[in-house]
Amino acid sequence: MLKFASLGSGSRGNATLIQAGDTCLLLDSGFSLRELQQRLARLELTPDDLDAVLVTHEHGDHIKGVGPLARKYRMPVWMTHGTWRNANCGDIPELQLFGSHTPPFSIGDIEVAPFAVPHDAREPTQFTFSYRKLKLGILTDAGSFTPPLPAMESEAKAGRPQ
Repeated sequence: MLKFASLGSGSRGNATLIQAGDTCLLLDSGFSLRELQQRLARLELTPDDLDAVLVTHEHGDHIKGVGPLARKYRMPVWMTHGTWRNANCGDIPELQLFGSHTPPFSIGDIEVAPFAVPHDAREPTQFTFSYRKLKLGILTDAGSFTPPLPAMESEAKAGRPQ
């Protein structure tokens, strides 16, 4: 089963939980560490249950809590080179950099496929998450409609279970 839950989405903070198999990922961490802990607790989870954080871009409402979370829990953080160059999140003990056109990679049981999006950030990305025959696409903060977006939609439709 591939599950997701929005922990919040808006100018005050963004975070989405993606779970499959034995893997639990956090997409963005725009809340303070305390706020994130409270939101995870509503789902009976703690930061210790998270395997990694992926960051879409460097705006504060997406990255505010990344540094504190990574440092306190020694959590791997995945982001693009451009996001890292413009991020203001301090030291990240286990930083994994990738490009917005990087081929899919795995984090635990989940295959992660980044794709570039237009947004007023350095190298913003969005992702699809795959587990077995299931696929979840998350698209936020896309500034405009560009050629890669219909391709991602077509790919998602092709992979949809009948």
